[in-house]
Amino acid sequence: MRIDPTTLAKLRRDLMERGRTLSILLSEVLAGKKPPQLAALLAEKPGARPEEVLRWALDQVESRRKLIDADDDRYGRCDVCGVDLGEAALGEMPWADRCQAHANA
Repeated sequence: MRIDPTTLAKLRRDLMERGRTLSILLSEVLAGKKPPQLAALLAEKPGARPEEVLRWALDQVESRRKLIDADDDRYGRCDVCGVDLGEAALGEMPWADRCQAHANA
């Protein structure tokens, strides 16, 4: 196992917290509100509607959670090239699915 169980458990908790936050934002957007946290997410996907961006982000979180729960070695690796993202990067962004070289791919 590349990531020790204690670290993996923390990453999963952080990932679930991100999902909870995104779910709250989505419910606020669907209720017609414009939460201030939304601006950073919208910058990642210019031209997309807020609810699309939030659903995309939730799907990303869910796909990472499934990998962790399945003890799949692909968690923490770039989806494009397979390079290990490293625990430091995952600590910052446990939902990461691409290395820097492929971040905009």
